[in-house]
Amino acid sequence: MTKYLVTGAAGFLGYHLADTLSREATSEVLCVDNFVRGECDQLYDELCRRHNVTRLDVDLCDRTAVFSLPDDCEIIFHLAALNGTQNFYERPLDVLRCSTLPTFWLLERFGSSSALRRFLYAGTSESYASTVTRFGWEIPTGEDVPLSIDDISNPRWSYAASKMHGEVLTAQAARHYGKDFTIIRYHNAYGPRMGDRHVVPDFLMRAKRGELALYGYEDTRSFLYVSDSVAATIALAKADNAAGQVVNVGSDEEISILRLAELMLDICGMKGDIALHPSPKGSVRRRVPSITKLRSLTGFSPKVSLREGLKRTIDYYL
Repeated sequence: MTKYLVTGAAGFLGYHLADTLSREATSEVLCVDNFVRGECDQLYDELCRRHNVTRLDVDLCDRTAVFSLPDDCEIIFHLAALNGTQNFYERPLDVLRCSTLPTFWLLERFGSSSALRRFLYAGTSESYASTVTRFGWEIPTGEDVPLSIDDISNPRWSYAASKMHGEVLTAQAARHYGKDFTIIRYHNAYGPRMGDRHVVPDFLMRAKRGELALYGYEDTRSFLYVSDSVAATIALAKADNAAGQVVNVGSDEEISILRLAELMLDICGMKGDIALHPSPKGSVRRRVPSITKLRSLTGFSPKVSLREGLKRTIDYYL
């Protein structure tokens, strides 16, 4: 048996990761969340009732609560954070708190643990935004790009700055305690149960109300369906050569936000003129990762096409 600890397990990636891990006969999964953003819905309840899953309702911002977690966790997937673009602008202080304190306490709690084999930290493609915009860094973007912060007064940076902080903290704590780590920079994972504060569900829910409004239509992104994101994450956790590495997880297929919306309407069989709005200040115009490193470390390649992934997501939301 391998004992996994998944933080943010009631969130989007955390739920799907814990769900996949729990389907392995040799896995024991500890699901940690305090529902600051994750949902305690029927799906999460069903997951936590499986024989090899333990639900732990823990506020990871509380050091005492973190130190109450079991000692014998072997692989930690630290995905807990307050994500969602609207949250960056509306709740920046909460975003900073929920994306920094838990990382401190978890690394302090498990750094000296003899059971811990790997600490995997969820970084973000948002960390690339300033360098790409300010310095015209090449696209697709590799993991060796310098990270920078464009404007500390823009609340959007609450998330990226706290995630950069977490990367440095993870690397240096691992060095201090002599532990293996992997930092995963996720690029626009999407799929069922991702909430409503991301471009795909946001557009879908507006369309459901008869409002075809799109923000950041000129921007380009790449999207990776959640099952592929989870498969890449687990592959990195099991790859010895991924220890000590920073790795992009995403797709290298670039698409404009406008084309993405048109594709969603086509799949839905809907028609209408889309009201086009600019992206919020601080949003990067292009974001596409290089996944050469991911492929070389794990042999990973996406299995779900964008059209198929959008269809599954649309089925869930509509």
